[in-house]
Amino acid sequence: MKIAVPVKEKSLDGFPDDRFARGKYFLIYDPDSKEKEFIDLSIEAAHGAGPLAVNFLAGKGVDTIIAFHLGQNALQAIEAAGMAFFEARDGTVRENIERVLDHRNKR
Repeated sequence: MKIAVPVKEKSLDGFPDDRFARGKYFLIYDPDSKEKEFIDLSIEAAHGAGPLAVNFLAGKGVDTIIAFHLGQNALQAIEAAGMAFFEARDGTVRENIERVLDHRNKR
């Protein structure tokens, strides 16, 4: 399992970015190994940034995305890629990841 979250800073104790594909960084987090990677995606496309970001993340092995707001095209790309989407809530990146992991463990 790998989780991606758009983040404002390179820290698990920071906050998710309000913007998905145009956020400052993406965190890719592997809860099994505890490895984290921060990526500056910098998508400059006028349109279609959401699906481009989803495709990039899928190529990195991400299967779960946590974000505040996604456009319809990004949601369709997530569905087409077979990824799970969880809406971010107020709190740190770490708290959002823990909430998703708790949800998955209860299934």
